[in-house]
Amino acid sequence: MAKDKYDVCLTTYQALLMIPEIMKTSWHFCIFDEAHKLKNSESESATQARKLKTKRRLLLTGTPLMNDVIELWSLLNLLMP
Repeated sequence: MAKDKYDVCLTTYQALLMIPEIMKTSWHFCIFDEAHKLKNSESESATQARKLKTKRRLLLTGTPLMNDVIELWSLLNLLMP
């Protein structure tokens, strides 16, 4: 992927791990659907998601937090590291 060639990139969490070009590109906006998959801050998906170069981030999830401050911190750290 060439820098600034695409306006939108729709991808999966697995692609973050397998396609290094995604990590090299700067994105204006990144939306994470199923953000509950990023609650574990030590997971490979969460680690790679934090490395993405973005100006803005949005997390979407229908899964509630289970009264765990560590899960909340992990998601907030992804939004504003």
